[in-house]
Amino acid sequence: MYLKTIRYKRFDSIELKESLFKEYNLPDHFHDTYCIGLLSQGIKQTKVEGNHSIIPANHACIVNPYQIHSDQNFDQDASLYRMIYVNSDVVKFIAKKYFASAGQNIAFTNELISDPLVSIAILNFFNDLSNENGLEQKLRVLIEILLNNYLAKTDTEVKQYHQAQSALLETLNYARSNFSHKIDISKMASACKLSKYQFIRYFKKLTGITPATYMIICRMNHAKSLVLKGIPIGQAALEAGFYDHAQYCKFFKYYTGLSPQQYQRSCNIIQAENCN
Repeated sequence: MYLKTIRYKRFDSIELKESLFKEYNLPDHFHDTYCIGLLSQGIKQTKVEGNHSIIPANHACIVNPYQIHSDQNFDQDASLYRMIYVNSDVVKFIAKKYFASAGQNIAFTNELISDPLVSIAILNFFNDLSNENGLEQKLRVLIEILLNNYLAKTDTEVKQYHQAQSALLETLNYARSNFSHKIDISKMASACKLSKYQFIRYFKKLTGITPATYMIICRMNHAKSLVLKGIPIGQAALEAGFYDHAQYCKFFKYYTGLSPQQYQRSCNIIQAENCN
């Protein structure tokens, strides 16, 4: 098992993650960033919004913000995976600055990518993790390739993605403001102007997970970000809304494959302080 994470100060804390796992099984979850990943070794199974794929070595894939997805190893061989997490505002900034593409929403295809140019562009981020010089140029090269070749291909695909994103944003905004509160499905439904049972049915049909699971994932994402900042594990749990430590450890292990202590120890975190 190997896990290394770096988060730069520039570009809204762009995050790079390199991991090597023999047993890897992450349940349905989401991120509020674009997730651009390259599998360099092994075989993975992935599911994005109900669509299953087998990812062989030397293939890349993209998951858009708020898309529900899961990952696991295909066999007992170790998988080496490199991920880049980029905020949607950063992608829009690069697209507008260099390519005059000022669209409000950018959705990439979830298809597997075998293009060696994409693999090289991703690997360039990991050549010197302690140095953020040239970060903007690396982003420009990668995003140019993706914009030119891997945007969502059909109107239906784009419409479905943005419909799901819009509904999720309503709940995410509520979740972000209520980490420390008890999960209240009625309030979440009211925020979306639906009855409680209409909301649960619609949400599950649209995302594949329940609103309660969504809230837990929000809390876990927040807890992980606090742990990465060096916040003590117990304090991170409380700030994320987990008041039962045993339950917190159970969820942490379920969604990351590691205990909070293992996660903290295994991450070799480099905070790049100097910004050009």
